[in-house]
Amino acid sequence: MSRIEKARAGAGAALQTSGDWLTGSQRSEAWHHARQAREHPINQARKAAVSPEAVAEKHPAGETLTGAAVDVVNRIATDPGRLTRSWADRRMAELGAETYVELVGVTAVARVLDSFDEITGRTPQAITRDGSSRDDTPPARHRPSDVGDVGAWVHQTVGKNRANVSRALSLVPETDAAWRALVDSHYSRGNEFMSLRWSRALTRVQVEAVAARTTAELDCFY
Repeated sequence: MSRIEKARAGAGAALQTSGDWLTGSQRSEAWHHARQAREHPINQARKAAVSPEAVAEKHPAGETLTGAAVDVVNRIATDPGRLTRSWADRRMAELGAETYVELVGVTAVARVLDSFDEITGRTPQAITRDGSSRDDTPPARHRPSDVGDVGAWVHQTVGKNRANVSRALSLVPETDAAWRALVDSHYSRGNEFMSLRWSRALTRVQVEAVAARTTAELDCFY
């Protein structure tokens, strides 16, 4: 099994087991909403509107997620370029900052997994939503002691040994681990990122060209 396949399998399993502040059932449901987001009429109406706030209809609560949580997943999955600080603050006031960040992370992981399958013509990974005993395991509910206000929308690690973009999910270490495994396998390869010459099917210049175009298409802040 390749490094990418191992990371994908691990991330898919992680999204269906308890994480930092969400249960496995909640994380599985978030993945389901992220997968269905592009076809949802509310999201399509928001994308067509001058402002997403112009659409009055709201996402209802799901089986295990509140309406606010479902909204976070759908906004992150379909319209991240128009998120605002005031919107995020409202959602964190309703959900808690840790839960909000975990939903962002779960959605990001879900989109990587599903986009890869879509692009390569594979069958999407199955999402288990049967209320199994694994789903009932309580989440870790651990807030790291080394996070604080660094001027971002959410608290992150205060040390400077990681770039800002790489510590965006540091408030939720369980979710961050799954995300970083995908980033390392698909792109940065850990310490190899510091090298300007990569011995891969694509050169470093080619990889960065793909990364730059992709982030531009997806309205990535960085």
